[in-house]
Amino acid sequence: MPDDSSNMSEATPLRYSVKGKRMRFFDAQGVDELVAICMGLAQEMWVLKERQAAVEAIATSKGVMLADEMENFEFTGDQRAALDAERQGFIDRIFFTLREEAEALEAAPEDEPPAPTMP
Repeated sequence: MPDDSSNMSEATPLRYSVKGKRMRFFDAQGVDELVAICMGLAQEMWVLKERQAAVEAIATSKGVMLADEMENFEFTGDQRAALDAERQGFIDRIFFTLREEAEALEAAPEDEPPAPTMP
């Protein structure tokens, strides 16, 4: 079996949803997308809150007080570059819904399969 590990860095990014008609819950244009963005932000924020609580608890259990050090901390150039890349990924995940909607509006109607007929 050939080794495909060299192609891993060139992998196509995965979509966050399947193609097809998107369910709509609100009549007003954009409300569903705004709710999806808010839910994405809430998920990201909660993960960060849990991780920060874990770091603070571990540090405190080891007798390390981080409050003053955190206020004065400055990232190195490499750390800043890594964070900038993570930030772009975060923005891509949060605004995926709007990009997907824009792509759907640009798509030709023949790109969508026909709706099933009712028996």
